[in-house]
Amino acid sequence: VMSSSLGILQARVTRSRLAGDPPDILIEPQLTDVGIMEFHRAEELCAKGEETIARLAEQIRYQLLT
Repeated sequence: VMSSSLGILQARVTRSRLAGDPPDILIEPQLTDVGIMEFHRAEELCAKGEETIARLAEQIRYQLLT
């Protein structure tokens, strides 16, 4: 219950901050199957982040150069 409550709170804070000050690029790896205490999956999750960066590389380059 506590973990779910923290997740809901974090999602609301994130949505509010993104609406108020949207980023040029939002890097958002799909981590929906990850619990708040799954530190043992760090290597797997970093790989997912790297895959997301690779997919957005051209968009990131464009934003950096303009």
